[in-house]
Amino acid sequence: MHAVAAFFGGVFAVIGALLLLAAVSGIDYNGLSIQTELAIAVIAIVAAIIAAWLLYKGLAANMARIKTGKEALISSRGIAVTDLKPKGEIRVMGEFWQATAKDKWINNGARVQVVDMDGMFLVVKPADDKV
Repeated sequence: MHAVAAFFGGVFAVIGALLLLAAVSGIDYNGLSIQTELAIAVIAIVAAIIAAWLLYKGLAANMARIKTGKEALISSRGIAVTDLKPKGEIRVMGEFWQATAKDKWINNGARVQVVDMDGMFLVVKPADDKV
């Protein structure tokens, strides 16, 4: 998809540039009037801009961070809903999860950061609030 958008964007840009150059220099291209050459050039350049925008959006979506699943949970931050001694419950990304404290016990209301996932339990540590 990205290669197709890049190809057509390049083709439209070249056609638009050539027709624009021909219209500005007064060259009659295959019997087209100057106004027709300008109109086609503008349409081709606009099509090239649209193709470039689609290419940009496609690549940006391809590089976007995963927003679901285990990959999204690890490194996210939340709040302890119960004391984690060492097991308890946290709220992260708007959901309640069973969690296990990694190194030390965590008190209710403390900010936590997810470091791993063990089955359906999140492994958390106290969050360092240096962001």
